[in-house]
Amino acid sequence: MFGYTRTTRICPVNQIHSSLSQGVRDFFQIHQLGDPDTDTLLCCETISRRDPPGQLVVWLDGNRDTEIHLAVLLTGEWLVWARHGDQTGMVVTGAKLQVIKVKAFVRRSSKEMELEISGFMADTKEFVRGNLEMGPEPAAQKFCEAVVPAALNANPPSKSKFPRWLGG
Repeated sequence: MFGYTRTTRICPVNQIHSSLSQGVRDFFQIHQLGDPDTDTLLCCETISRRDPPGQLVVWLDGNRDTEIHLAVLLTGEWLVWARHGDQTGMVVTGAKLQVIKVKAFVRRSSKEMELEISGFMADTKEFVRGNLEMGPEPAAQKFCEAVVPAALNANPPSKSKFPRWLGG
């Protein structure tokens, strides 16, 4: 019912927002991914600031995050993301590139980038699909242009046994 204005930048892991830093380091340690500073190939951070809502929206939606920090890290084998909202707190998760599919697209209305991720996330056996929203900056496009082929190389599409005219 309301939107966000997003800005994205490419940055070293040690420069992500302090609200995300420890969660990312803990995730790397728990999943034995090495050192986030040296084992991350590319990192981006997006700050989303809520657009001023109308009074009806405040009444219907309650107290939502006014600012969200999102860090997304690409390693040789994993995609890791951490999100911190000023009301909802922090969540860190990730997935092995070999068990996810990633698509990037640009929203027509805002020119913002989105990464659609589907597959099996760390610590779950359920198939999940979701979007990571980034700003319209070239940094977001650069990050997406690195992530999509990395995931495709790690998890190439299966070759169908059926001829194309049968849906293969």
